Amino acid sequence: TSRLFEAPFKTKTTPLLGTVVDNQRITAADWEQDTRHIEIRLESSSTKTNGTSNGDNTNTETLSYCAGDIATILPFNSDDEVTRFLSVLPDSIQQVADHPLSIQIIESKWNNSFARWPSNCTLRYLLKYCADIHSLPEREDLRALAVYCSLESEEGAGQRSKLKSLSETSDAALFADYILREKRSWADVLYDFASLQAPGSKLTLEALLQILPPIRPRDFSIASAPSKALLDGSTTPKDDDDSFSLELCVAVVEGTTRLGRNYHGLCSEFLSRMVPTKDFKPLLQVWIRPGTFGRLPREIVDDHSSNFSIPVLCVGAGTGVAPMRGLLLERDAIRSIAASKNGTPLTPDENDNILVFGCRKQKSDYYYKDEWRAMEQGNRVRVLTAFSRDQVAKIYVQKVLKDSDDGKLIVKHLLEKNGALYIAGGPRMARAAKEEVVEVLGDALGGGQKQATQLLNKLQRLGRFGIEAWS
Repeated sequence: TSRLFEAPFKTKTTPLLGTVVDNQRITAADWEQDTRHIEIRLESSSTKTNGTSNGDNTNTETLSYCAGDIATILPFNSDDEVTRFLSVLPDSIQQVADHPLSIQIIESKWNNSFARWPSNCTLRYLLKYCADIHSLPEREDLRALAVYCSLESEEGAGQRSKLKSLSETSDAALFADYILREKRSWADVLYDFASLQAPGSKLTLEALLQILPPIRPRDFSIASAPSKALLDGSTTPKDDDDSFSLELCVAVVEGTTRLGRNYHGLCSEFLSRMVPTKDFKPLLQVWIRPGTFGRLPREIVDDHSSNFSIPVLCVGAGTGVAPMRGLLLERDAIRSIAASKNGTPLTPDENDNILVFGCRKQKSDYYYKDEWRAMEQGNRVRVLTAFSRDQVAKIYVQKVLKDSDDGKLIVKHLLEKNGALYIAGGPRMARAAKEEVVEVLGDALGGGQKQATQLLNKLQRLGRFGIEAWS
């Protein structure tokens, strides 16, 4: 029996259970980055209305989520990773890896919002589904491990001292070199400090469960649109089916350190190795929560043109295009639904929906290019691109945003047409894009940075400006 003092999860919401039904690489086969388009089929426990509260006069259907929402996914470790971790533990712990455990939880220490550790399971189960053995230990973790080094081992005293040194803030550079830059996980540390598993090690099962961190869920911007699914008929449940799908754009985190050590991200690698199936196999736990762009303008002007009263300008670089795809597909579906209800032909204005997209090479990582081209042909979206490595002088989305339409795009869109602006991608890009907008607006309004910032703050309160930046 083991008492878990720092229990990781506290259940406040029940996850949806999901199955991967599509998993495609959307970067070129010879490209350095593996990015995946992943479709997940979820069992629906409840629905929410995506209609009049957003000013929508065309779609009052009940939808399973909103365009711009976030999917939060709880991954688990691979069997190989669990086996490797067990192999660097003391024999006394390895021998009970498949024995039933009873874990008593101290409720006052139970402080996470997603999934509760079971009270009865095996150690192998805990290491696979609950403990983040893939993560990088923090300084205090190394200090906690130090006391368990076996002093019967020839290396024990020295390794105990080394672990304590790594945990000191005065030796921050040492910790950064050993853990952060080389991406050393818990298994790597246990392997390097062999006295932790040698005879005489004081590392017990109870101590191990106290110091291992929980697997934390990861957030992904949803790249699909519920109204489009409704328009396509894919959300219509069968008599025995209460489910819906959502789509993600996931860049697989992987690389090599300076010393040649391979590493990968837990959740992105977990999703990338999911084999698509048409049979419902609930291997995923997913929560859906509101994102930054939940107040997307959805109102159609009342002139039978099926155009929007508020145009939208989306700026997305790399996988930052994911939420932008969701927003633009949502508006495209709303317009189609409105035209169908009005019985009028679609005559879209391409400036209703503008996308500024950036990546490195047009032929390598231009995500959803065929989809954008098809929409462009019908004037359903206007796409402006920045391919940073396709020419000697690098071009980024912030430059395209500033220079388009002879440098008048921002002013025309935000000041003349009272449009909405949404930005998604890396923090550096998002900051640079906002700075360009502030500079252009400051000059146009005459009040400089202060007046431009005030305008953006006002638009943000109205839900017509937002930034979603992921590190």
